[in-house]
Amino acid sequence: MAVETQETTDRGVLRVVGLAQAGLGYLVASFGPYLAGISVELDRPRGELVWLTMTFGAGLVLTAVTGPAVLRTGAGRVLRAACAMIALGAVGMALSPHLAPAGTGSILVGLGCAAIALATPSLLRGPGAAKRIVVAVGVASASGVCAPLAFGALETLGMPGRWAILLPVPVLLAAVVHRTVRGPGDGPAVRIRIPVGPATVGWLGIVLSVACEFCFVVWGVARLVDTGVPLGTASALGAGFGVGMAVGRLVGPRFVDRPWAVQAAGGLTMAGTAIVYLGQDASAVTAGIVVASVGIAPLYPIMLGRLVSVPNLSDRHSASIGSLASGTAILSAPAALGWLDTQIGLREAFLLPIPLILVLLLLARRR
Repeated sequence: MAVETQETTDRGVLRVVGLAQAGLGYLVASFGPYLAGISVELDRPRGELVWLTMTFGAGLVLTAVTGPAVLRTGAGRVLRAACAMIALGAVGMALSPHLAPAGTGSILVGLGCAAIALATPSLLRGPGAAKRIVVAVGVASASGVCAPLAFGALETLGMPGRWAILLPVPVLLAAVVHRTVRGPGDGPAVRIRIPVGPATVGWLGIVLSVACEFCFVVWGVARLVDTGVPLGTASALGAGFGVGMAVGRLVGPRFVDRPWAVQAAGGLTMAGTAIVYLGQDASAVTAGIVVASVGIAPLYPIMLGRLVSVPNLSDRHSASIGSLASGTAILSAPAALGWLDTQIGLREAFLLPIPLILVLLLLARRR
């Protein structure tokens, strides 16, 4: 009877995490086409508006500071509250082209997505955490495929692509009304001593992997627009990144524990990045984006799985460290690539993931 109860609880946890990750994946995948579209609507340089897509990173940094205290209320409750916040913010981003409501909405979406990222490792912690995390973020990636396609369809029909942000709202509300789930991270706080060295290595690994991912998430559609295709077409082609991420993360559980996993994923990422740089037309750039995304896909789950497996590191502290790492990457990498865009052009700027991967490969040898 106890086993059945535990299995039921596990299914409930996975269900609500899946709903939340689906919403998160869709919204995060919306950042690139949203930035390209809102800059046209407001007639402002995209570099000036990139902060609208960086609120997720700011939220992650905030949750890193407050995470251990916030998670004492229960990771399941945090997850549901985050879904409600995202749903409200998505409405603001979708329905108004004006900067004030759009910016407010993006802040709510960013904070909510950050809270989901904070709560997920706590809910999925335990033996085999890396594989469960790969599955969870695989759901997010699969959902993310829909976002650029929806943006592209609306733009092609002559409607604002930002309306596509409303699509995940029902899914998020389903997670809100889901009964409270209790994961292995919920429970009384225990004072521990954080193993600084291994935790720092784990933090840096997540920074590098997420930095590579968000270079493509935020700037991939803009790179396609620069090849000369319309925004609607570029948004639809940008779905190639989500397809590659979904494929990489859904097959990832088969090899994430292999010693060569990081090297193989890093090699694919660098090869795809090189193709994006060398590509002269939209088809070649799209092919490079797809190749790179397959390589990028397992890197974050592998790095996060290693972090939560650090001995004597509590679930609350590992979640906070992971959030701080992701937030650092999301705040810095897209901004750095945007600055390089103004200095040397977006094509050359897109080489940035290659040195990031090289550092990650060196770091992986210190596992």
